[in-house]
Amino acid sequence: MPVRQVYVQAEGGVPATDSFYRAWDGFRRRGVPVAPFEPKQLDDRSLPLARDTLVVGGVPVVEAALAALGVAVPPADNLPESLAAFRGRKVWTGTWGELRARYGKSGPPAPLWVKARRRNKAVPSIAVYDAADIGASGNLPDSFEVLVSEYVTFVSEWRCFVRGGRVIDLCRYQGDVFAYPDAAVVRAAVSAHAKVGAPAGYGIDFGVLTTGRTVLVEVNEGYSLNPYGLESMEYAELLEARWLELVGG
Repeated sequence: MPVRQVYVQAEGGVPATDSFYRAWDGFRRRGVPVAPFEPKQLDDRSLPLARDTLVVGGVPVVEAALAALGVAVPPADNLPESLAAFRGRKVWTGTWGELRARYGKSGPPAPLWVKARRRNKAVPSIAVYDAADIGASGNLPDSFEVLVSEYVTFVSEWRCFVRGGRVIDLCRYQGDVFAYPDAAVVRAAVSAHAKVGAPAGYGIDFGVLTTGRTVLVEVNEGYSLNPYGLESMEYAELLEARWLELVGG
């Protein structure tokens, strides 16, 4: 089932971000009809959705479009157990209630990095240095599940783009442009992820530590993904691969 129409999240009739523009450009160059839309059209159901009409937008917007089509959004698994050997730091699961009970008064003995466990980008990830950082997330319920990791310092961070199990590009998004990740580690992690059923299109981020070691930062879903320096047509193909996989194309 080929994609016959693409809708790109827009403001005032133009793509709302550079990422959305790159998707618009990629699909346009591939000859796929592209039209702008605004999220309110999902709310009022005025956007003519179908499984062969791909939606480009932020994570909540794309997930809302998938839900409207009756497509289950897969739970987040940003640091999968199958890639534990590549993490380079201790990682564990918990809840905000557990963090509050343990560190709400005195803070952790060493900094932690905390992010939502089940939903992609459900809340911003935060660094927890002291009790004040725990208190700053007072709006989250005690039952809110989190992924916690030891805090490490990256000299540089890179996103590896994968489509159909093949690495199509590696783009720096933060840090020293000359601190390049170890290609052998990247290839090994992508191969390990493929063995457990990796998505048809996704991003997998790597960081170079101050020691020079390359480790996994996180795995990111392909249905809504910052392209950084990825060429627009390849970006469109990655988005399409993951969309069709999810909708059963």
